[in-house]
Amino acid sequence: MESREHSITREGTATGVVGAALVAIWYFVCDVIAGSPFRTPSLLGQMVFQRDFASPFPHMIPEELAGVTVMHVLVFVLAGIALTFLIHLSTREPSWRMGVWIGLVVAFGLFAGMTFMLTTASGKPLPLWSVLGGTLVGLVGMAWYLWRRHPRFERSFQEAPLGSEETPPRHPPAR
Repeated sequence: MESREHSITREGTATGVVGAALVAIWYFVCDVIAGSPFRTPSLLGQMVFQRDFASPFPHMIPEELAGVTVMHVLVFVLAGIALTFLIHLSTREPSWRMGVWIGLVVAFGLFAGMTFMLTTASGKPLPLWSVLGGTLVGLVGMAWYLWRRHPRFERSFQEAPLGSEETPPRHPPAR
């Protein structure tokens, strides 16, 4: 019954949409503060679809914005499904809890690194604080969403701290 209530695909899709929405809002707010709304998705769209870096400011083309939005959501949905899969594994077997933390760290490095690398390659880099902040906001939002949906996962940390799943090896007797 629990697997029917918690479909990995359905829940992972919702998790990814939460992360994608939070990151999109973060970049929109950062772009508005900088005085150029939609600069970030326009820049990414220009890099992915046009590959024209000669213009001084990326102009917004609706088709590129739509394409970048679809790509953004799909990447986050895939990450959400992977993270949800790890959560489901760890609720059945607590030793997988470390995999959730490693998955979050790897996803943070992947998202932040790819975004920063792509924008730097264009010669129009986004500020590092903006890239790191957006990535952090998205992943924390995804983790919070899953944390709230899986009280058993939350309780497992209260019952046994992280790392206490394995019994330590016996030490040889003192001489």
